[in-house]
Amino acid sequence: MDKLEKDNLSLKEKLESSMTQEQVEIFHQKIEKLGGELHDIWRESRKKEDGTFEPRVKATKDNEWINSHGTNQVDIANTSFESLPNDWQVENRASAEVAVSLIYEAKINKKAIDSAFVEEASSVVHDKWLERNSSWAPAEQKVSYSELPEAEKEKDRAIIRKGVDVVKQD
Repeated sequence: MDKLEKDNLSLKEKLESSMTQEQVEIFHQKIEKLGGELHDIWRESRKKEDGTFEPRVKATKDNEWINSHGTNQVDIANTSFESLPNDWQVENRASAEVAVSLIYEAKINKKAIDSAFVEEASSVVHDKWLERNSSWAPAEQKVSYSELPEAEKEKDRAIIRKGVDVVKQD
């Protein structure tokens, strides 16, 4: 692989190219685990006293899920991450991939996982989110990380902090 090809690889692909198969599998497991935990964080704000969640019904285009469930409607709030149709896992998985990749890169480079890292990584999480979602993102989120309201920054920080916890787990 020449330098130009290597420069065009995503951080995830660059990291994977230096890992053993077992390390790649663990890396992917961390991404999936974080994706699920991010979904659970989102669901928590919808939790009712009886332990269920305020419904949020959405349509899916995942034909395998539709065939299995007999409908294209899914209550994403009352469905675990693992049971969601693929198209409703995509965003949490993408954010998890960015976060876990940044954390792995920091660990490889022996960079401190401190508040400065959390801010820097949160900025990347926001930039990557904006790349994926700029067509529909609200105007107040179509700004650089430094211009975001504190509440929006905290959402990105939470992704990184939860990612650090997941990566630390054996």
